Amino acid sequence: MASVRSHQDIQLMTYSEVIDVSGYVGNFKAKIRRKARYVDESKCTGCAECSKVCPIDLDSEFNEGLSKRKAIYIPFAQAVPNKATIDKRGYPPCRVTCPAGVNAQGYIALISQGKFKEALEVVRRTMPFAAVCGRVCTHRCEGECERGKLDEPMSIRALKRFISDYEFKTGREKATPIEQTKKDKVAIIGSGPAGLTCAYDLIKKGYPVTVFEAMPMAGGLLRYGIPEYRLPKKVLDDEIEYVKELGVDIKTNSPVKDLDQLSKQGYKAIFVGAGAGISQKMGIPGEDTEGVIHALDFLKQVNSGVKVALGKRVAVIGGGNAAIDSARVAQRLGAKEVSIVYRRSRVEMPAAANEVDEAEREGIELHILATPVRVVSKNGRLTGIECTRMELGEPDASGRRRPIPIKGSEFIMDIDNVIMAIGQTVDKAGLPEKLGYTKQGTLSVDPVTLETNIPGVFAGGDAVSGPADAIEAIAAGKEAAESIDRYLSGTDIREGRPKKLTRVKEISKEGVAKKARATIPMLDLKQRANSFDEVELGFDEETAIEEAKRCLNCGVCSECLECVKVCEAQAINHEMKEEIVEVDVGNIIVTTGFQQFDPSVVSQYGYGRYANVLTGLQFERMSSASGPTEGDIRLVDGRKPESVAILHCVGSRDENYHKYCSRVCCMYSLKFSHLLRE
Repeated sequence: MASVRSHQDIQLMTYSEVIDVSGYVGNFKAKIRRKARYVDESKCTGCAECSKVCPIDLDSEFNEGLSKRKAIYIPFAQAVPNKATIDKRGYPPCRVTCPAGVNAQGYIALISQGKFKEALEVVRRTMPFAAVCGRVCTHRCEGECERGKLDEPMSIRALKRFISDYEFKTGREKATPIEQTKKDKVAIIGSGPAGLTCAYDLIKKGYPVTVFEAMPMAGGLLRYGIPEYRLPKKVLDDEIEYVKELGVDIKTNSPVKDLDQLSKQGYKAIFVGAGAGISQKMGIPGEDTEGVIHALDFLKQVNSGVKVALGKRVAVIGGGNAAIDSARVAQRLGAKEVSIVYRRSRVEMPAAANEVDEAEREGIELHILATPVRVVSKNGRLTGIECTRMELGEPDASGRRRPIPIKGSEFIMDIDNVIMAIGQTVDKAGLPEKLGYTKQGTLSVDPVTLETNIPGVFAGGDAVSGPADAIEAIAAGKEAAESIDRYLSGTDIREGRPKKLTRVKEISKEGVAKKARATIPMLDLKQRANSFDEVELGFDEETAIEEAKRCLNCGVCSECLECVKVCEAQAINHEMKEEIVEVDVGNIIVTTGFQQFDPSVVSQYGYGRYANVLTGLQFERMSSASGPTEGDIRLVDGRKPESVAILHCVGSRDENYHKYCSRVCCMYSLKFSHLLRE
């Protein structure tokens, strides 16, 4: 190999494969795919410092699975060239599924190594809300987790929360302000997850960013729509403060109605992320009766510290997260009987299933397949609601079965208050003028660039999508920041978008032992009464590490970028692309070898089922001085073997496997016998 590497007339192309040949004898054209090794061969010194910090372990192909290697590795000591390669096989399902593309495999891999601060860095490369999303994200990533096909999905959300809790507990260092390298100022309207994420991405690109918030405090519905027992305000405040420390200017009590005024103040681009902050009405008789409260108004008052007086019996109408939150808040405020009335089945409730479970555990009663038809009152004061039973028909546009009223099934619930939680709409009166709207009443934008009808004005989040979850709003903020950066720099704002991540295709689970998912500790039910203390308590360090070790590392390289930090030669480039090259050749010699026979198919020999049953190639590596045991023959438990059996002709001359004889096994067996005796 050394001679080939140094020969002046030989061009060596490693990590490459021929994909097409054309031409004729003496005049061939070979098309060659040069795979991306993500390491610049001209810079790499082969020092292997990168491998020492890589958190990914997998079986070494060179040592026939008898030892481990890292995702960034040099296959063996004498490899030519002696340069590192990064093994990437696609993006893991969790990252592909996440609307914001958060690198879950990256931070989970680092947690498994006890590198908690480094793990948090991975999250913050994408967005600033590790603590928020670690609590309120709908974690659709877990539904796609490959580990769930073996036993149970990874606790991805809880692990994200753990690293933010760890920083909060140990003390966060003040963020270093980012130098403003761009002159064009950007205005953000709304300080919810969409607005703050857009500001976060733009400040990191060097733009001066100002956020205008109509309410007294920043956070949008994260602050005013989610109860304290799910998202403590001190946690939200800390993450907003982190964004401010980077250089984002947040102006509260500052509603914006005139976009022209912002332009006159020198803002060259604007993002509208004002959310959907008005509760929808049902349109039933008596809905304006005293005692009827709308969910967002109710939650906003409670979260603002306003004392809200409720009766003993409260009914909440709806099946989303706002309905569940309202019901659990009403109970914490002292209501003795709290019911949720929902027109479809429990399975079809759009609220997070775990939140519904906890509501029931806390004693909240579900009335499913029922809907109000009128509010009952006496002397202008609510006394109850008349409901009708429902049955499910054919699926509607949402994909869920349409609820149909059952004639003659009406009944009256005696209650003191009704909280309407049937949806949210955009507050047009609170938004700037001249913006265009859809038929659904949301802001009209280009679906790719998020640009509105006004050039240079972009919008995203609930104001565009309608009521969604925090991670969707975060994703919209990121897309808008990308568009604004392109718009201000004069480049095409559509080219190459939307960017799609290539999902890894094959994920081996061979040899992975089943292990239960870590259970998130919860606040005792007795302690929840009349208390807004946080219900989910989070993992401790030991639990987090053990749970993180369950990850299958689907994409192999986790792109945690720890290797980049230690590479003094600056040889690592995770953005490297494969190349297709053509070479002119006169002749082609095929020496591609042959795949070894898999003895596990001959089940009576126990290969793959019993320890210490090896193939010839595995024994070859074990007996080599450069092998995983440095030539020392060992059993898997570390002992030296007292006796060894060498089996000839496994699968040979057998019509079920190979009808022919390999003609080399006898020689190998004699060689192995000598090695063993020595």
